[in-house]
Amino acid sequence: MKSIVLAGTLLIIALQPVMAQSEKTAKDQNGSNVEAQIKTLADQGRESALKGDTSFVEKNTTSDYMAILPNGNMVGKAEVIKMRKNGDVKYESIDLSDQKVRTYGTTAVLNATTSTKGTMKGNDISGTYHITQVWVKQGGTWKLANMQSTKVQQ
Repeated sequence: MKSIVLAGTLLIIALQPVMAQSEKTAKDQNGSNVEAQIKTLADQGRESALKGDTSFVEKNTTSDYMAILPNGNMVGKAEVIKMRKNGDVKYESIDLSDQKVRTYGTTAVLNATTSTKGTMKGNDISGTYHITQVWVKQGGTWKLANMQSTKVQQ
């Protein structure tokens, strides 16, 4: 019994540097840096939102994508696309900062702060927001599954 405990302890000690390294620079099966991939996708999504373009949402979100808006409303993929197409949501600027990506196998979570200028149905939605995006790997591609934005109260 003591030898099993000792062997288990030695294995944990031996694997600590490997586990620490994988947390620092998580890589996918192709050896690509997951953090860089997620940040690039988030930036592409930001650019798409600024243009009022729906192609990013159509291509890079899961079929059951959900967004939780700052007012607490939950909207699905079809509603997000509709809001962009009919001009309900218009962005003048979206500046991301304090981005942090954590990975858990085929799931990645991005937290960031945004400084946003824009309108929703003609109402000003400008301000500072904390956002959370949940990304999942599906068919070898990262897809946005969930997004939540919360306005920072002054």
